[in-house]
Formats: sequence, C-alpha cells, structure tokens
Amino acid sequence: MTKRIVSLLVIVVMLASLLVACGNDGPLTTDDAKKVVLSDMGVKEKDVDSIDVHITTVDGVACYAVYVSIGDEHMEYLVNGSTGEILAKEEADHGHSH
Repeated sequence: MTKRIVSLLVIVVMLASLLVACGNDGPLTTDDAKKVVLSDMGVKEKDVDSIDVHITTVDGVACYAVYVSIGDEHMEYLVNGSTGEILAKEEADHGHSH
C-alpha cells in the first residue's frame, strides 16, 4: 500500500513538472503521445496488443516514454512532452511491463 502511495505521489510531481516545463501551447497528454507514436507506426490503437506511456525527463525536458507491442514486434519511443517531436525510437527485445 505504501509503495502505491509513493508511486502516486511521484506521478503527481512528474505531471506537475511537465506542466511547468512546457511552453504556452500546454503539454501533450498521454493520449496525444499515443497518437504521435501510432501515427508514426501507421497503426491504430485497436490493432496493438499493448501500449504503455510513462512520463520521464531527459536533459531537463519533460517527455513521454511510449512502449508498443504488436505480436512479436516491440517498439520504444521517446516523445517530447511539449512539442510532440519524436526524439528517439528503437526496437525493444520484448514488451514493457510495470
């Protein structure tokens, strides 16, 4: 139970950081980050086996780490949380789990 509370607090702090770090247009939502990745992959969300989105910070920039699994294909993306720019993408050895 304590781990869940701590995890929730960490998520809240990271979300607050994302809001502060972004420009006037406001931050992307997790749904926005999913749309960016799915569009890049040329697939629809209904066609993926799993998709996980996590907020992270890279060099002081709030970003979304997006993990997508479709069958045996597993991709990992890093999306700028303010602009939606794909900063990195690569094949992963296996799907992402929490």
